[in-house]
Formats: sequence, structure tokens, C-alpha cells
Amino acid sequence: MLIRFAFKNFRSVGADPVTLEMVSSAKVRRLKGHVCPSSGEAKVLRNAVVYGGNAAGKSNLVRALSFMKAAVLSGSLPQDGIREYCRCGEGFASAETTFDVQFQVAGAVFDYGFSCVLSELRVTSEWLYSLEGGPRALFLREGADALDCGGASAAASAEDGVRLGVYVDDFLHAQSQSTGSGLFLPYMCTARSFPPESPLAVFGRAFSWFGSGVEVIGAGKPASSTEYYAESSTLEKVAEVLSSFDTGVSGLRKEEVAMDELEKYVPLELLLTIRELLKANAPKGGDDSFVLTVRNDSFFLGIERKGTGEPRATILKTRHEGSLLDFDFRDESDGTRRLFDFMDILFTGSEDKVFVVDELNRSFHPMLTQQLVSLFNEVHAGDDCQLVFTTHENDIMSYDYFRRDEIWFVERGADGTSRLYPLDDFAAGDARSDARLNKKYLEGRYGGGPVISASRARAALELGGE
Repeated sequence: MLIRFAFKNFRSVGADPVTLEMVSSAKVRRLKGHVCPSSGEAKVLRNAVVYGGNAAGKSNLVRALSFMKAAVLSGSLPQDGIREYCRCGEGFASAETTFDVQFQVAGAVFDYGFSCVLSELRVTSEWLYSLEGGPRALFLREGADALDCGGASAAASAEDGVRLGVYVDDFLHAQSQSTGSGLFLPYMCTARSFPPESPLAVFGRAFSWFGSGVEVIGAGKPASSTEYYAESSTLEKVAEVLSSFDTGVSGLRKEEVAMDELEKYVPLELLLTIRELLKANAPKGGDDSFVLTVRNDSFFLGIERKGTGEPRATILKTRHEGSLLDFDFRDESDGTRRLFDFMDILFTGSEDKVFVVDELNRSFHPMLTQQLVSLFNEVHAGDDCQLVFTTHENDIMSYDYFRRDEIWFVERGADGTSRLYPLDDFAAGDARSDARLNKKYLEGRYGGGPVISASRARAALELGGE
């Protein structure tokens, strides 16, 4: 469960950090079902919808969280981040970039983050706090020279304490011999484990949120998780939901293809990646299973392996009402293919996962966006799944779909940097319960919209008129 995410000096966000706060406002009383049930007194919200004009910087909120997740899962700052610092104005190349996230996983609440100089791919500080019963530092790191794990090791056994000391020394030595782009949290969770009863198992619990607790779906990029694909019965339900969106799809089926014929469907580079993933996920017992889905606008490919059996490859076929023939995935419209990205949001088996989506409404009719948002909140009414997304779709800017504290705006300032603020910042009279929010937004009452100059465009095009 995402509680709070803040960052600064990343892309269009400058020295002033932006913060997405998922804790509910005490002033808002409607849509009480939009509060995650396991959040207790914290009252963490289920949704956050972010509006803003083109190039205002709303996508950079998604990119920042995606960057942080990639850094944690890979163990170090991504190489392509070397120019991701804010380039609005001067002086940001050598300034620190900071990412900080508060989240709940398996009943435990953490604050994790790091600061770095992206132009040098160098981590300058890193921290992990437990927030249960008041903040307690589990580890504090300063560059490649100092790493204090006293909070995590205080109750550890002598044996675990010795192991931790060795790991700290090895990590600091490795960072001093390199650019210092490595992160300590993933270092402690890669090829290292502690028994569940050990106080040091806390590292693994915090790390697990980045792997299974947050799914980022960028604009124009398919979802990386498709849990629904494995079970045929679930695939039938997916077809029913797709049909409810008036896509014309009436059925789905998987057609098996030989593993040695995959080069007909996927590029060689991707095929090599698939083989590496199969090797890395070799079965360790008879009950192990593995499901991988890969798709683009031309194909939807699945790789499944049960137990120690051989992997099985399938391609997805669609059936349309009134047709006796199957359709390939590439035959579907952009909107239908886009809907497949969001089926896992509805059919996920997880009860505590945040889906972060850039341009949710891309290729969608407004009514499709409305139904998707409504279904999400109905399906997950009893769990802690969350949906955070950017959009231009103002038809869902309504108290029928969201609370006032779930609606956010991004605006670009005169210096080119972005700021993020909630609708809840406005006086109750400006955002009262019966207000037509979308109309007021288009009138510019809340900001976060494009500043359009028709006269400037006409002058450039040498057009007459006013």
C-alpha cells in the first residue's frame, strides 16, 4: 500500500520536491469505501488521479516511481538516468536528486529512500525507517564511507550481527572501488536471506514491496504482469469483461506453438531474454510453476511451465460475435489492445498492490475510462489495492467517481519546473460537493491546464482574424 511518494531534481521537478500524499483528508466525508480497509487510523486512499496540460510534468510522477523501482530491483542507479536530473535552468546537474516513499507491506510500515547525483550516477545517502510505533532508523548510509545498521541489528543474534557486519564492510568496499551507484537495501536481499524470525528479515520485507507491491504501466508500454493468463476459466471471465466494454470480443483462447518456432513471433533479442528467464526460474520442486507473458501491438505470447515439466508456449487468439474465424492480437483496435493492459488490475490475485498508470485514458472512449475506474473500485472494495494514474479525461473529474482528496493537478511554472497539488487545497466553496468540477477545471479555476495562445499561433501561420 502506497502512503506517500516524494522526489526532487528529476526531469521537470526542480529543487522544490513534489509529494503525492495518499492519506485521506479529515474534511472529506463522501465515498468512505475509497479508504483502504487495512490502513487503520492512517486512512490511506484507494485512488489518486492526476491532471495536467501537455508537457506540464504529470508523466514524470510515473517515471520517477518507475526509476526508483528499477534502481531498487537492479541494485544500482540505472545507466540511462545520467541525464534525468532537472534541466530547467542551471545548476541542477551537480545537485542531489532524492526519492522517498512510505509504504505498508505485510502489515509493516516503512519509509525508504535515497539521494544521488544523477550526472555522476553516485548515491550520496540512503535510509530505511520502520514507522510502527514511531520512526526508527533501520539503517542510515552516507555515501560510500558510512553505514549505520544499529537499528536493524539491535535485537539480532550474535551470529546475524556478525553476518551483517561482514555484509556492511563488503558493500562499502565495493562502493569505494566503483562509482558508488549501488544501493544497500537490494544488496542485502540479493543472494542473502535471513530466517523469518530474525530481526534482519525486515530488509526482505521492505524490498519485496518494490517487486510485488507496485506495478508501473507507462504510456505506450504493456503491463508486465498478466496473472489472468494462466487459468482458462479466468480467461473466459476476461473475455466477458472485454465484451462489456463493447469491444466486439466474445471469446479468448490460447493456441499452442512449438518452443522452437518462437522466432516466428518474437524478435531474436526478446527470444534470448525469454530463454534466460526460463533458466533463471528453473523449477526447484514439483509444485513450482512459471508464467510469462510478452506482448506488443502484433502478438500476445504466453510461456507456461508447471512443476518440472517442459515449458509450453501459446499465442492469444480472439473470437468476435458473429464470426466463425479467430483473430490475431494485431487485428484488434488500439483501444482493445490497451484494455488488455488493465485486465490484471481487475483480476489480480493480490490484495495489496498499487497500480501506477500513465495516460489511463489513451485510446479509450470516455465511457470506457469511467467503467474501468468504477469496476476497479467495486472489485477492490474489500482489499488494499490502489490505482494512481494520470489522465486528460475530465469526464471522470466528478464526485461520482472520486473524493476531493483523490484529485491532483500538475502545473508548469514560468521557470519550466512542475508543481503538484491536490484539489483539496482549494477552499470548500471553490470545490464544494455539488460543483461541476470538470467545467471549472476547463475554465482554469484549479490550474493544471494548458495555457493556449491562439493569437500567437495565428501570427506564426500568418493568418488573419482575431
